[in-house]
Amino acid sequence: MENIKVGIAGYGNVGRGVEKAVNAAPDMELSAFFTRRDPSALQTNTPSAKILRADDAASMQGKLDVVILCGGSATDLPVQGPA
Repeated sequence: MENIKVGIAGYGNVGRGVEKAVNAAPDMELSAFFTRRDPSALQTNTPSAKILRADDAASMQGKLDVVILCGGSATDLPVQGPA
């Protein structure tokens, strides 16, 4: 059985915590991060995962099994979630 391919949207405190949890799971593979920051400035603890702009998330459609939304605030999440 293939690993579950995971993306993380947001790389603040919650995103870093989810990164640790995904990397500890033997049946999951962290494949991508999505950020509103400049992707070239983002340093993660998973160098094998792609770092993409949040606006480019659609380019990973069909390549990920799940994206975990880890960013934003109470006013951001209703906008980010549907997108």
